[in-house]
Amino acid sequence: MLSVDDVKEILRVPLIGVIPESQSVLQASNSGTLTIHLQGSDVAEAYSDVIARFPGEDRPMRFLQAPKVGLLKRLFGG
Repeated sequence: MLSVDDVKEILRVPLIGVIPESQSVLQASNSGTLTIHLQGSDVAEAYSDVIARFPGEDRPMRFLQAPKVGLLKRLFGG
């Protein structure tokens, strides 16, 4: 998995936000729901941060570190 710094180096453009990887994105996509409407989810908060930055609102960058996933969880999910 690429780090945020790797992505910034590859793209060579400033990032306006990081959308965390989430199972809820797949579920929302399958049901035709916009992920920004998943209130209380990290994904919805990340999209809200990005949208607020467009007109110049100053918000801290969140979700820069991906959570560590253990071996058993990677093998068996959950």
